[in-house]
Amino acid sequence: MLASPYPFFQSLSREVAQMQTDYRNLVPLDSEGLKTVIKGLRQEYVPLLTDGAFANQLAIVRGHGKEGLMSVVLDSDPRALAFYSRFAVPVLSPDYKSEPHKYWAFILDIGTRIRACGKIPVLTVGDAEWLLDSLLDFGPEKLNEVFAFNQDYLLQQRLMDKYFQYQLACDAVVDMPQTWMGDDKFWSEKPPLPFPVLLKERKGKGLFSETGNQAFEACSWEEVSAIKDEIGQDRDILVQQKVSDEGNENMYSIGAYRDRPNKKVVMFSSRRLRATREFGSTALAVSEPCPEGMKQAEKYLNHIDYHGSCELEFIYDSRQQKLLLLELNPRLFKTQSLATHCGINLNYFALLNAMGKSLPAIPQQVYGPRWWLAWGDVANGIRQMQNGQLSFREFMEPLSFDFVNGVDELDDPLPGFVNLFNGKF
Repeated sequence: MLASPYPFFQSLSREVAQMQTDYRNLVPLDSEGLKTVIKGLRQEYVPLLTDGAFANQLAIVRGHGKEGLMSVVLDSDPRALAFYSRFAVPVLSPDYKSEPHKYWAFILDIGTRIRACGKIPVLTVGDAEWLLDSLLDFGPEKLNEVFAFNQDYLLQQRLMDKYFQYQLACDAVVDMPQTWMGDDKFWSEKPPLPFPVLLKERKGKGLFSETGNQAFEACSWEEVSAIKDEIGQDRDILVQQKVSDEGNENMYSIGAYRDRPNKKVVMFSSRRLRATREFGSTALAVSEPCPEGMKQAEKYLNHIDYHGSCELEFIYDSRQQKLLLLELNPRLFKTQSLATHCGINLNYFALLNAMGKSLPAIPQQVYGPRWWLAWGDVANGIRQMQNGQLSFREFMEPLSFDFVNGVDELDDPLPGFVNLFNGKF
């Protein structure tokens, strides 16, 4: 038989065909199937991830996988992205939004089955904004009888209240933008506001899921009132001074894991280069030192005696000429795969804590590599170039060959293929 004149494309075609087959044939496991897989795992501790929807959860599974550990992933969507990772054991679950109590009862049952196989399940919460309230309502003490915990879920749930975060920051002498709670007193007294201001939801992601916006900007009291009417009078909101960030290039992210018993903090710093929306949703970031942000982050985490994984967002305010803490997210962030790429595997440090092992010496962070959510960034870049807001050269300039993709990985390709196939960028 003659050799193909195009062996690379022939090999690529076979790979794509195999991924199509894997995509179509993937069936989440039932209880008996899970039992068989768990017994065959050569690991004592089994991370169980509560959901597997997108880049955040995929990064958690891959972070465990980099250390040779498989993760049990639960989701109500049979096409959940993390299901397709080669490091995942996919299990179909009830919907945690519509049936929260049934969902946690199912998780408890799965954890009990893992225990029956001689393994120790470690609870890993992905979508904290939706899950922490229902977790505490179900009863963490029941879950703790089966699962190893490495997070203080009660404190994390309290920190979902962003005004509570602001009060703690004031106590810790960590600078945040001036913030008001939009309660009845606020509307009756109408304090003098340093316009422009942002209106945000005080807790959760309900407003974002309904509107696609993290915050709404207002430049007068009339606009503040109109936005309040638009988003609903019964919704708890915050009013916060808008930071002058000169185009968003001075937004820093500090990923962290703090071990309360030993008061040890592991941190990773990066800077946002581009976003797909005005507020939130990083598309391109770079591993970069932020000594002042790390100093303030450790000060804040020590003050509140935090225990677990989190992300702290800082921004440099050009008017005040200082770094301000925007918020703490009580979960790991989607660019955490950049931290793993740069030698700081925050997921593994959390697992070591669950195993009762001391955290090792913290490796030196590698600076320079990028994190890129390629398809979303390209789509947004094309829109901006069409509108004259961005040139091709400006789009290409911050890119680098040394990068980790938020979804696509050569050694774990199927999730990226599925994401592209489903058209979710």
